[in-house]
Amino acid sequence: MQNFACLLRPKVAAISAIVLVVLALGVGVHMRGSLPRAWKMLHIPANTPLFADTRGITHAIDCVRHGQDPYTVSTFDPWHRLYNYPPVWLMARHLGVTSRSSDLIGLLFAIAAISAYIFLLNARTFLTQAIVFLAVASRCVLLSIERGNSDQIVFFLLVFGFFLAWLLKPPLRSRIVGALIAILTVLKVYPIAAATVFLHHRRGWRRILTTTLVAATALLLTSGSRLAQVIANTPRNPDISFGTFPFFYALSRHTVHALAPLVLDHRLASPIGAFLLGGIGILLGMRAGDRIDRFLPALDLTQPRGAIATACLSIFCLAFIAGASFDYRLIYLTGALAWLVEDLDHSGTKRSLAATLLILVLLWKPFWLSFTGELVDGMVFLMSMAWLGNALFCTQK
Repeated sequence: MQNFACLLRPKVAAISAIVLVVLALGVGVHMRGSLPRAWKMLHIPANTPLFADTRGITHAIDCVRHGQDPYTVSTFDPWHRLYNYPPVWLMARHLGVTSRSSDLIGLLFAIAAISAYIFLLNARTFLTQAIVFLAVASRCVLLSIERGNSDQIVFFLLVFGFFLAWLLKPPLRSRIVGALIAILTVLKVYPIAAATVFLHHRRGWRRILTTTLVAATALLLTSGSRLAQVIANTPRNPDISFGTFPFFYALSRHTVHALAPLVLDHRLASPIGAFLLGGIGILLGMRAGDRIDRFLPALDLTQPRGAIATACLSIFCLAFIAGASFDYRLIYLTGALAWLVEDLDHSGTKRSLAATLLILVLLWKPFWLSFTGELVDGMVFLMSMAWLGNALFCTQK
């Protein structure tokens, strides 16, 4: 019993955040009469019906079952959206999944993500407990739950997959992690960036390139020509989103107004700007060398939380560069936050506090386009690239 209490104590903050949100939703339903209205009481822009992203998959399955193509036909979707997920999700129809399964699947996605947050995030001091509580109860985390987004199941598989893999011997671990990255890439594309976790191996770059090639091949084999339609059907929205497009659009609107039409009309303008900004971050990380340890803990890839932090930072950076990702994809930053919180609890210093607070502010940023929110977005991207750049080029063993 005492051992269980010791295991549970670091999880109290994450569990308390979930309990408080559930209670708040219960009160909201009682006061307002419906769950969507309860979500809006928490300032989460809810749709009716709930789990809109889950329904993007399940209603696309209905479309396929009726012999039509959800990538080109939007009549089956409640909001008339074209399907923009890899085709592998449509295989769920063979398990009997239809639009009638939407609520159950959305709930399962939420439970999976919540279990990952509780398992991953430890907090042993009042400061870290407050950080974990605010992270789990943040707008972006709650938005992912309300939308029923599939990034939640990807995050769940990444967290538990990495912890299980790190129980194995290194040679077998590498194969399992490589296979996991390939599977997650087939599901969501962005996890291909998680190949950076092989950096600590003696032949790290070779393993990164091999894993990336295998994951990309698996994605092409399972998605084929549909990959172009996935990209074309994915909206580029400056609201409720983060990434290079809302970042440069917000900055141009508040500084050099003449650049705003360039950002709007030329899709490659923002990614090119992000590559330049990311390059600056990598150079800063390289130049900093060991001095970066004053501000950020080294990404120890021999530990599961260190590897998860690296993978999640890489996924966030790729999502940022890609253009505009909806804010629920910021849940990957909780992987980096777990590593920072560990450092705050065990290093005896507050060196990670500034980075932790910066990520926390981003998780709580407004859903509408704002200069402050996008400035923080860009700062987290620059910090992440510097952190990864330092690990890639200065601390490889």
